[in-house]
Amino acid sequence: MWKWIGIAVIVIILLVLAILLSRIRWKLDIAKHDNDDRAHLEIRFLYGLIKINYDIPAILIASLQKGLLYRLDRDKNIHKTDASVDSGNINADKIKQFIHDVRVLLKGTKALHRWLRHTLAHVMISKMEWSTNISLADAAYTATSTGVLWGLKTTLIGYASSFVRMNCTPKLFVVPYWADRLRFTTTLTCEGNISLGYLSFSMLTLAYRIWRVPGGPEAWRRVFSKKPIQHEG
Repeated sequence: MWKWIGIAVIVIILLVLAILLSRIRWKLDIAKHDNDDRAHLEIRFLYGLIKINYDIPAILIASLQKGLLYRLDRDKNIHKTDASVDSGNINADKIKQFIHDVRVLLKGTKALHRWLRHTLAHVMISKMEWSTNISLADAAYTATSTGVLWGLKTTLIGYASSFVRMNCTPKLFVVPYWADRLRFTTTLTCEGNISLGYLSFSMLTLAYRIWRVPGGPEAWRRVFSKKPIQHEG
């Protein structure tokens, strides 16, 4: 009897180790062709046995008064509702509320920024391809914008590499369209992974950091329950 119990314990330990040593892999695809915006996130873990797909909302600039408009097809997403399409606008009030929520979380967590940097340091980027085509309907403006985009891309990738581990050489392309009309297309493919074991440890660490701050759990609960929060003066 004890022999079988010992074997069962060993099997359970091996299964737990196999799970913790596995990696969460994700792939982000973003494509913008003039007014057509598409963004898709795929997450796989437990050696590919579980796969999650999420379509990120497309964002369009409406006006200074209305802000940014977003539209999302929910048919393929995890959190489905009765409506197949969700849409709305991101205005100044929502941006202010978001900034306030971030401040509340920072105040309700011990060294949240340090935890975030440590977690991102374990994220490995295995593929990065970013291609952009642009035309400003004028040869001189198009040439100038091409150089600006090159500088912007290299700056963003360099800044991101200070937080995550780049295990690949990013492939960046900026191609000018010599056309007599405005045109902008861009495609971004990014693949990466992180250890499931470390992510589990990181979540436990985050919970401990929240628990150490008086009122920390309540602050997180209020923010993610979408309840109104009174702004501090």
